[in-house]
Amino acid sequence: MRSKLQPLVLLSILLCAVALFAPGAAAQTHRGSVLGTVYDPNRAVVPGAQVTLTNRETNETRSAASEGEGAFAISSLRPGAYRLEVNAPGFVKLTQDIVLNVNQELRVDLELTVQVNEHSTITEVYPELKKDSASLGAVIENRHVEGLPLDGRNFYELALLVPGAAPPAQGSAGSVRGDFAFSVNGAREDSNNFLLDGVYNVDPKLNTFGVRPPVDAIREFETLTSTYDASFGRSAGAQVNVVLKSGTNDFHGSLYEFHRNAALDARNFFAPADQPDPKYIRNQFGFTVGGPVRRDRTFFFADYEGTRSREGLTRVTNVPTLLERAGDFSHSFDFFGQPVFVRDPFRVDPMTFQPLPCNAQNQAGCFPGNVVPVGRQSAVGRAVAALYPAPNRPVPFANFVSSPTQRDRNDHFDARVDHLLSPDSTLAFRYSFGDRSLYEPFAGPTFAAVPGYGNDVSRRSQNAMAGWTKVLDPAFVNDARVAFNRVASAVLQENRASSVNRRVGLPDFSPNPRDAGLSFITVTGFSPLGEEFNNPQNSVTNTFQLLDTATYTRGRH
Repeated sequence: MRSKLQPLVLLSILLCAVALFAPGAAAQTHRGSVLGTVYDPNRAVVPGAQVTLTNRETNETRSAASEGEGAFAISSLRPGAYRLEVNAPGFVKLTQDIVLNVNQELRVDLELTVQVNEHSTITEVYPELKKDSASLGAVIENRHVEGLPLDGRNFYELALLVPGAAPPAQGSAGSVRGDFAFSVNGAREDSNNFLLDGVYNVDPKLNTFGVRPPVDAIREFETLTSTYDASFGRSAGAQVNVVLKSGTNDFHGSLYEFHRNAALDARNFFAPADQPDPKYIRNQFGFTVGGPVRRDRTFFFADYEGTRSREGLTRVTNVPTLLERAGDFSHSFDFFGQPVFVRDPFRVDPMTFQPLPCNAQNQAGCFPGNVVPVGRQSAVGRAVAALYPAPNRPVPFANFVSSPTQRDRNDHFDARVDHLLSPDSTLAFRYSFGDRSLYEPFAGPTFAAVPGYGNDVSRRSQNAMAGWTKVLDPAFVNDARVAFNRVASAVLQENRASSVNRRVGLPDFSPNPRDAGLSFITVTGFSPLGEEFNNPQNSVTNTFQLLDTATYTRGRH
C-alpha cells in the first residue's frame, strides 16, 4: 500500500508547487498589471531598485522593489495614464509616462544610466511585442470610441474592428429591434460574454449585453477572441471587457444632442413612388460630468443619455378587395393572370364522388357567376375578412401600402464613486440603469403586414458593483467585488386589452386575459392576420456575484 500511495503524494506536492508559482493572471477583471526587469547599461540586472507608479489623474501611488533577478511587478491596477519612476543607488532617477489598457499585462523593461546627471526622462517608448499572455484580441481605445462614427451611438459595433469578428446574419435574434450582435471566429452570436468594470453584464435571454452605457462614458474596452485564460471560460466566443470612466482631480464634462430628420435625408429607394415619404425623426441627447469630491481621495463620475425615435416603417402587401370580402370573385385573377374560380365544395361527380372540374371550359363545379351566395358564406370568415383594411392602390397583388410609426424611447445613466481609504486600499462603487420602451407596428417579416398587430417591447436593465482593492504587500494584492445584474424584459401583443377572437366568433385558446388578441391566421395570397404566436413573453433574471482575485508575485512569476 505504501508503494502505491507514494506516487500520489509526490503528484499532490507537484500540483501544489505549480499552483503556488504559476504566473499571475487577471481573473475576469478589467484591472491590469505592469511588470518588467531593471537593467544597468551592461544589461546586468539591478536588484533593490524602487519602482513607483503614480496615476496621473488621481495621484494614487503604488510601488514595488525589483527582486534578486531584477524583476518587478505591480498588479491590480486600474486602466489609465501613469507616471513610472525608478530609483536605485548609484543610478540616475528614471521617469517614464505609460498608458495601461484594460486587462493589460504591460511589460516595461528599464535600463538605468550611471549617475552623472541628476535625472533622466523617457518621452517616447515604442510598443513591444506582447510576450506575457497568449490571448488574442484588441483594445478599442477611447479616441476610437469617441472619434469613429456610429449609427445609433452603439459602441459595441466597434468590436467588428477586431480580427475574426463578423456581423450577424440578417434578421438574427440578437440583431433585431435596433440591437447589435456579432460572431467571432465562427462561434455563434450568443456565445459571447460581456463584462462591465470586471463584472458580469449579460442578458441571459439572448446572451447579449445587459446595460449599454453611452459612448461618452466609455474609457475603453477589450475584445478577446482566442486563447484567453481560464478565468474567461464561461463562453466560447468573444470576451468583451468594458471599462467606464472615473472621476479625476480635474472637473470634466460634456453636453450633447444629435438630431436626425428624414427631411434632410435622401428618399428611401424601396418606398413606393406614389406614396409620401415615411416619417423619421431621431434625437439623442445627454451629458457626462466627473471630478473630485476631495482631491486625491474621493472622485465621482456620472452620465445620462436619452434616445427618442419616430420611424415610419413601410410595408406593401395584398388584402381582399371589397368585392372579394362580400363573396364576389368575378373580377379576381391568380398570380399568372388567370381568372380565379370558387368551387362549391358540395358539388361532386356522382360516379367518382370527386369534385367536378372548375375552370374556364367547365364551370359546373363552381358557383354561378363566381359569386358565393350569402347563405353559403361563413359568418366567422366574413368577420375575419372585415378586419383587413380596404385596398389603397390599384396594383395587383400589392394593393395596400402603409407606413405606421415605430416609437422608441431609451434612457440610460451611470453613477460611479471611487475612494482611497489609504495609500494601499481603495473602494469603488458603480450603478448603471437602462430603460427602454419600444412600439413596433409590425411583428416580423412572416407575420401580419397590415397595421394593428404589432408589439409593445419593454426592457429594464440594472448593473451594480462594489469593489475593494487591498495591497497587503507589494507582492500580494487582493481585489474583491460584489455585483448584481438584473434584466427584466417583455414582448406583449398590441391587442392584449381585448379579445378579438370573441369579436369575430372564434374561441379563446386561453382563459388568461394576458393571452387576448387575435389568433394568427394565414390566408393564401393575402397578408396574414393576428398576433405574433410566441407572445406574450415576460422574463426577469437576477444574477448575484461574489468575485475575488488574489495576485501574488514572486521573482519572474
